[in-house]
Order: sequence, then C-alpha cells, then structure tokens
Amino acid sequence: MWRKSGLVLSFMIALATAVLSLTAIPPEAISIEGLDKAYHFAGFLLIIFPLIVTDSRRWYWAVPLVILYGGAIELIQPTVGRSAEWLDFGANVTGVLAGAALAEILHDRIHRSVFDESPLSAQEQAAREAEQMEAVRRELMDELRVVLREELGGVPHAGPERPVGPSPAEDAAAQGAGPEGQAPVRLSVVGKSSGRSG
Repeated sequence: MWRKSGLVLSFMIALATAVLSLTAIPPEAISIEGLDKAYHFAGFLLIIFPLIVTDSRRWYWAVPLVILYGGAIELIQPTVGRSAEWLDFGANVTGVLAGAALAEILHDRIHRSVFDESPLSAQEQAAREAEQMEAVRRELMDELRVVLREELGGVPHAGPERPVGPSPAEDAAAQGAGPEGQAPVRLSVVGKSSGRSG
C-alpha cells in the first residue's frame, strides 16, 4: 500500500504538471522573468519525490523516465502555443535529480515514522547494533577459519608430525620441579655449638 501510494501520487502530480505545462498562457498574463523555471523545478521535484521516498529501488527506472517525460513536454509545448526552451528542460532535470536525492536521504526516516509503531530507545538500538556487529564478526571468523584450513592444508610438512602437548618446561612446572619451580629444599636448623654453655 505504501509503495502504491507513491506511484498514484506521482502519477497525479505528473498529470497536473502536464496540464499546466501544455495550457496556452493568455496574452494578458503577467510573467516574471525566471519564475517559470522555478515552477518547472518544483513540479518535477514533486513528481519524483513520492516515487523514490516510498521505494528507493525505483531510482534506476524512475529518474530516467521522469527526465524523458520532461523532455516530451518541452517538445509538445510548441504545438499548443508555448515555447520549448532548453533552460526549462534543464530546470526539469535539476528538479528530478534534487527530488530523487532528497527522497533517498529521507527514505529510511519517513519509512520508520510511518511503520514503526514503537521506535527503539537508544539502548535498544545500541544493543541491536551490537548484536549485528557480533553476528558479522562471527561470520568473518568462520570464513577466516575456512580459508586458513584450506591454505594450511596445502603446506607440505618437513618431517614427522610433532605431538601437540605441553612443552618440557610446562611439564616440569606442572610437576613442581624445574629451573624456577624446583621442589623446595628443607633446611634443618642446627643449634649453635654445644660447647658453649648457656
């Protein structure tokens, strides 16, 4: 429904733009120099904006289509008593690009405000991002392990495989003996010479 509403709204604005652009201007109408370029810019911005803001994947076909639509209007205008101008077409193209860029920037924010009934708090958002980052990290580590196994599997071994286990120093330390961890030596204290009398 959200995506269809964008299509319907853009179609209605496009029809209104065509009617206004292809209607002959009365000779007594007062025109301000350059104001029609602002109308062209605003009209084509409004045509493209609902298309992209409701579905940002429409970029690849909507932008060229609306630009072609603006060009077609300019080509038809001389047949209804209006003049076709390159500056008008430039204003059309500028409005399309500006509207599409603005819609792309606002797409996620507007989509969340329309569909997210209970927006996440800052802590929930941080926790969700942390979970996503952890999932990415785990996936990368799994891929790295697979690559390392493949790489190390092709490395030839120079000699017989050495058993994996604690080193001799670790064995000695575990048994309570070794250069630093030798068993304590018990010294017996012998009294002073018994020749002395107390």
